[in-house]
Amino acid sequence: MRAAPDALLVSLLDLWATLRTAHHVYWTLHWQAKGAPFYGDHRLYQRLYEARVKEIDRMAETIAAIYGSDKLGAVAAWDAAQRVLANVSTAPNPGLRVAELTLHAANRVNAAIGSHPYGIAVNNVIAGIADAALESVYLLQQRSR
Repeated sequence: MRAAPDALLVSLLDLWATLRTAHHVYWTLHWQAKGAPFYGDHRLYQRLYEARVKEIDRMAETIAAIYGSDKLGAVAAWDAAQRVLANVSTAPNPGLRVAELTLHAANRVNAAIGSHPYGIAVNNVIAGIADAALESVYLLQQRSR
């Protein structure tokens, strides 16, 4: 059974917004690092926010290739990112929370792919993002223990 193309587009845009939120959260935590573990935290968050840049670009190019670049509106993208940020801002560990949300968003894309003609290519993009998000979860869980 094929998922409606709209469901795939919605899930791709949601993942794109989540990645943009992750970049913002990690970059902010990078600036806010302090105390005894300062340098390690500073470097960890830098590693995490820098990795999101390529993922954000890859997601945008995937969306543009399948649905057209007109789907990548700046205002709509920031509105969506703010909705994700609202879910992160009250978490005890915002970095870990946004990594978990990235995994959830990737799962929603995976569920929406169905038998889409470009499904295998989208799946490859999503698999890389999910792997990186799981690594982020691991690193941030280790840091918070």
